[in-house]
Amino acid sequence: MSKKELHQTGVVITRPSHQTSEIKTLVNEHHGHSIEFPLLEIQSKNLNERFQNIVLKLDDYDWAIFISSNAVQFGMPSVKNVFNALPTSIKLAAIGPSTQKALQLFDVRDVLIPNENFDSEGLLATAEMNNIQNKKIVIFRGEGGRETLAETLRARGAEVTYAECYTRTFPQNSIDLLKAFSEKIHISAILITSSEACKEFVRLSRLKNAAFLKDVLFIVNHPRMVNLLERESFMTFASDEPSDQSMMKKLLETIDH
Repeated sequence: MSKKELHQTGVVITRPSHQTSEIKTLVNEHHGHSIEFPLLEIQSKNLNERFQNIVLKLDDYDWAIFISSNAVQFGMPSVKNVFNALPTSIKLAAIGPSTQKALQLFDVRDVLIPNENFDSEGLLATAEMNNIQNKKIVIFRGEGGRETLAETLRARGAEVTYAECYTRTFPQNSIDLLKAFSEKIHISAILITSSEACKEFVRLSRLKNAAFLKDVLFIVNHPRMVNLLERESFMTFASDEPSDQSMMKKLLETIDH
């Protein structure tokens, strides 16, 4: 990793509040100040009847796909409550290594992930996801979100069901808090880790003059977000991988003191 440091500048962390510990540690290790500005929060909905009925019939499915670490965190406890051990008939897939790691905490070891491009498109490119005609697939995810994965799997002949186990809420009303922070400390970067959070930031930035952010680096964990932010004239760079370590690496590579 680069030897550059953050020199006591502020780094805005927009992750949900329960997911900030690792990136805050990295910011502190590189002599920066963490500023928490969650663009979304996650709330469980795994007690709803539809979700529970899907879990009870999990052994009817050929594949279970987990779309995020949140899907694991809010979905797997219900699965483990029903099945001491996962049905041997079902195979598991995840969107990337972070989600795979989350599944390992539930003693799930054999998980398909993309070879590269840790997103829906990357998973769809695997050989296994191109051989799913007449297979039953359940996708553990949050309420709403992209439809690319399910639509493509259905087009390939699979029967796809959503197991929605969490909802997203958007706690910020404006960027006034960021403006207040910027008057006390130099903000060097804003880290954004999901498309939903990115869209929410753009919405908030259009409500007030965001000129005070013109020299701030935006570090995102997927190229899809770069164009969205660059259209708003924000300096944006995508990390090579979606992990917090990779985002910090990109920040240290691009920061200019």
